[in-house]
Amino acid sequence: MRIPILVALAFIVSSPHQGYSQTPASCPNNAIFLALEDEVRGYPARANGQSQPCQILKGPKTTLSTARAIAISAHGFLHIAQFLTNGTANLFPPDSHGDASPSRTIVTDTNDLIAIAIDSHITDYIMSNRGRPNAILVVPNGATAPIGSFNDPDLQSAWGLAVDAENNLLVAGYDVNGAATIDTFATSANNTAPARIRRLQGPATGLFSNFSAFFANTMAIALDPSSQELYVYNTNADSTQIQVSVFPALANGNVSPTRVISGPSTHLGVPGFLGTSKISVSSDGRLFDAEPNDRILVFAPGASGDVAPSQIIQDSTIGSAQVDQGGVAVRSCACQ
Repeated sequence: MRIPILVALAFIVSSPHQGYSQTPASCPNNAIFLALEDEVRGYPARANGQSQPCQILKGPKTTLSTARAIAISAHGFLHIAQFLTNGTANLFPPDSHGDASPSRTIVTDTNDLIAIAIDSHITDYIMSNRGRPNAILVVPNGATAPIGSFNDPDLQSAWGLAVDAENNLLVAGYDVNGAATIDTFATSANNTAPARIRRLQGPATGLFSNFSAFFANTMAIALDPSSQELYVYNTNADSTQIQVSVFPALANGNVSPTRVISGPSTHLGVPGFLGTSKISVSSDGRLFDAEPNDRILVFAPGASGDVAPSQIIQDSTIGSAQVDQGGVAVRSCACQ
């Protein structure tokens, strides 16, 4: 059962997963990770059907309590933004498991952290929806606090972040008129006061435009690490069903998607839990979508239309427990 979103804002959700001492050691190079409030669970990226986690990070030393947005650096470290826990983000080495302490904790002066993205220099960009306009905090590699921040002045609500191959930051949200918008900022040139270099917006995009969706987290973005195609998790124009629209690399202006994944066969479900990273894309072009109850839908490269997932990863250890949808991030390489 999903927790009503306004209630979820008021308290920390308890995890139904039992214990933290009996945990696997580590996942393979290609793996998918879920941030689930007070723990992180990993699964082999090729898992299918009922699957046991290959890595569980959980316990008081982790300091995890509202872990929702997750990203993975080029060195495989897990970067986990906590939504309500005093505005912290924790970093863990790739093979961290059990009751492990973070290798670094980033402390900010805000909370409601809803998105995180990392560039090739291991600079963290962390977005908060505390106050208006939304702040994007900039944290260099090794730092424990932001060195500065900036915002997208044209967005009244921002929800998603991604970094492209040129180290430019994509920011997704809704503009002052409620139009779905994805702006790209030249953080490769200046990461605390970047200029906007692209804007994806307009009726041809087919993206839902309704600021009333603010509390439903109806927008998330991810980039294909290889092709640089842009994936946008959103709803259709009348907000009746979820869709994932795929745009060409460097899409700019009023551009149509090259394909849209949507329909009953996809099993794409409810909008993301507030502050979670809903989708991620592997280096071989597979789309990973997080759903409630530790369930991950995987779509084959080039998937389009009302197509069934090529894999459904379902955690086999939770029994009948009802678990809210966690944030998802895939670790992938060409090594397997």
